[in-house]
Amino acid sequence: MYFYFVRHGTTINNQNHTFNGGGVDPVLTGFGQAEAQKLGHYLQEVHFDACFSSPLKRAYETAQLVLKENKQARPAIKILPALTEMDLGDWDGISIKQLNGAPQIENYFHKPDLFDGHSLHAESYHDLQRRGYQALEQIIKSASGKKNVLIASHGLLLTTLLKPLNGTDLRDIRKDGLVATSSVTIFESKDGTEFKLKDWALKPAE
Repeated sequence: MYFYFVRHGTTINNQNHTFNGGGVDPVLTGFGQAEAQKLGHYLQEVHFDACFSSPLKRAYETAQLVLKENKQARPAIKILPALTEMDLGDWDGISIKQLNGAPQIENYFHKPDLFDGHSLHAESYHDLQRRGYQALEQIIKSASGKKNVLIASHGLLLTTLLKPLNGTDLRDIRKDGLVATSSVTIFESKDGTEFKLKDWALKPAE
């Protein structure tokens, strides 16, 4: 089974450098839509047997745009709440610059294993990792016997889920940044327990 993990396209919050967690729901910008369409064109020959998406508009619209470009039979998009972006609590929708020097900001960006999200009514990275694994387990169970599965989600959730799948410790997942917008990361798994990375954060050339 091949898992195609796609991060949504650019939103106005991404452009404005504001926190874009699970508590805000902006749509894609025109540029973000074009990104998603380009990724869909890149993946147009892949026959997706199943598709799962976060319920947030930016991920769901990305899944729609990717599938719209596909030349094969298109599966229905199944909403999976566990794929929602990290809940950033009091920070959601706030300018990143505005929170410069705030307690926990250093941990959020550079020491994920020490980030105390609960102090700002948010999830911790540990919470997010557990939820990401729960989402993956649900997908494996629901898509049993399928060959290619498309999964549309978010930068923090995908980075926190996928880097440890590839052997990175939670404390180091942000060292090389988040997976890029409108990129696809592909893993292969024969039994749903062991995962082999095939391609990391592929993005069609501009």
